Amino acid sequence: MRKNHRQRLALGSGLLALALVFGQPSLVLGQASSSSEACRRDYPIPTQSVNYERAFASETLAPDRLSVNQRTLRLGATEKHLNAVLGVTSTVVEDWKPRTAPQQCEYLLELLREHPNSMHLYKLKKLQLAMMSGMFRISEWQLSGIGRLRVFFHKSAAANAEASYLYYLTLSPISAGQVARSRGPTYVLTREGIPIVKWDVSTNVISVTTQSR
Repeated sequence: MRKNHRQRLALGSGLLALALVFGQPSLVLGQASSSSEACRRDYPIPTQSVNYERAFASETLAPDRLSVNQRTLRLGATEKHLNAVLGVTSTVVEDWKPRTAPQQCEYLLELLREHPNSMHLYKLKKLQLAMMSGMFRISEWQLSGIGRLRVFFHKSAAANAEASYLYYLTLSPISAGQVARSRGPTYVLTREGIPIVKWDVSTNVISVTTQSR
């Protein structure tokens, strides 16, 4: 009897975890908070699969990491650090604004409406599930011969340091025929011309080389 009771408890815990992961807490918990509902619900937006060559030629990318002349920019970087690595001063697109977690989740939904494909869906859904709240800001950098980098920043309170949580890189448009895939086991794309811009699709890292070796 005691063993069966423990098994039923374990099964119940497992079902609860699955329900939370797949965004249906109301089936188990009865009533979820509005914050949880706003951030866990499925996106009501049809999305398309990414054509990587076409995206690299003329669409907005959302890399996990950037490498500029072998200097790495990871998510979590400050605006000051981005200025130093890029060698260009940022301009403010949207200054600091407070948002609750549900408001931020709705904001991310609007970003997906602008870029309705599977790459952005994956990125934005992960951010949505983080249920971020606090202060938010957007800055961008015009990169000569490359395009535009727009960076989204967050801090949990006004007195805290900011951290980047999303990179949007819009490269100067070229034709998809000017994008080539490198030979080898990894999925690496290279754009024709100078500077040299590469996208390792498998790791979602974009590297830019503007300096000759």
